[in-house]
Amino acid sequence: WSGDVAREVARRVPGSDYPLLIACAYIGFMTWGGGFSGSMPLLAATPGNPVEHIAGLIPVSQTMFTGYNLFITLTLILVMPFVTRMMMPRKDDIMMIDPALLEEEPDFQKKLPEDAPVSLRMEESRLIAWIIGILGFTFLGMYFIKNGFNITINTVNMIFLLTGLLLHKTPMAYMRAVSAAARSTAGILVQFPFYAGIQLMMEGSGLGGLITEFFINVANKETFPLMTFFSSALINFAVPSGGGHWVIQGPFVIPAAQALGADLGKSVMAIAYGEQWMNMAQPFWALPALAIAGLGVRDIMGYCITALLLSAPIFILGLVFF
Repeated sequence: WSGDVAREVARRVPGSDYPLLIACAYIGFMTWGGGFSGSMPLLAATPGNPVEHIAGLIPVSQTMFTGYNLFITLTLILVMPFVTRMMMPRKDDIMMIDPALLEEEPDFQKKLPEDAPVSLRMEESRLIAWIIGILGFTFLGMYFIKNGFNITINTVNMIFLLTGLLLHKTPMAYMRAVSAAARSTAGILVQFPFYAGIQLMMEGSGLGGLITEFFINVANKETFPLMTFFSSALINFAVPSGGGHWVIQGPFVIPAAQALGADLGKSVMAIAYGEQWMNMAQPFWALPALAIAGLGVRDIMGYCITALLLSAPIFILGLVFF
């Protein structure tokens, strides 16, 4: 979505540097781990996660909705636009968007002939989409009334699924949009199984645990979240996945946090912060935006590394002083 926004900005602001716009779209990804779609806090609050038997469920009130997370997330949102503004190239070095990329997006709505069969009319029916959406959101409302504001990875996925369906108005329009969007995720679809294999090797060999334990052994109660942050950042080069980090690091980090008396919620978020921070040097999740833009990794890497270095103090301050 951010890649589409970058393209629209390039359309409306002639003379924009397109690689910088795409880099900005990816730099905004640094806030995802502390937001509503962050894998780590959602998994920690979801029944059946890999460390539930160790520490029980850790609600989002102890992870997302905390002072340190609000400080880190809001500071990134406020500071990084100024950082990207300072990185704007000179006019002679600006790389403008390929005009072919500015062609109008296809309309996923389909007009049916008057004699269309009932099955096709149902697929293109707004009423069907509204019925599904109302039933789904009614279920979510009942769930939150019964369980409180207990967000899990399942509820977030359901919210996005239903919202996408309602915004596209009909079931088939939604399917066409998803099919079209999937083309830009080809790089992730091909590479993700390889990273999953690396994750399993790190988990099975104990390498991920050794890296985590190395940082834990030099930590105390106060510095534990910071050491966890750096260990997560290092592991991210091999496993650029929030869920993968939780599987590898969770069983080591949570018992160590309990033994040291460290904040469990902050320890969970430290894993998330390390992963989202080091994503700036690991461009795996930038592949869809790059595919939309028709650019290569090297076109945005300098901007992302600069953002990586200048954002580090924000994470450190949030983990140490809050």
